Amino acid sequence: QDHEKLFELILMEEIRFPRTLSPEAKSLLSGLLKKDPKQRLGGGPDDAKEIMQHKFFSGIVWQDVYEKKLVPPFKPQVTSETDTRYFDEEFTAQMITITPPDQGNTT
Repeated sequence: QDHEKLFELILMEEIRFPRTLSPEAKSLLSGLLKKDPKQRLGGGPDDAKEIMQHKFFSGIVWQDVYEKKLVPPFKPQVTSETDTRYFDEEFTAQMITITPPDQGNTT
């Protein structure tokens, strides 16, 4: 029942962004989250180039990304694969549920 309500909200409601998001971030997310896949940013004939050319990424030199030359602004110091210290307890305290795979298309 909750899933049905969630899907209904996804289909019917407009996205509300926090005021703290930049106009560029809002534009990028709006483009990526278009309900119609044909209108979605990156869903056209230019594929990912549409996303890469978005004004949100205007300062990115993509060749540097490919060559791993960029230094991340934050690099978490983790001790293992299960180190969750950078995740909010709101999420790490939740019960884990595994969604079964869709049985409709098993080719």
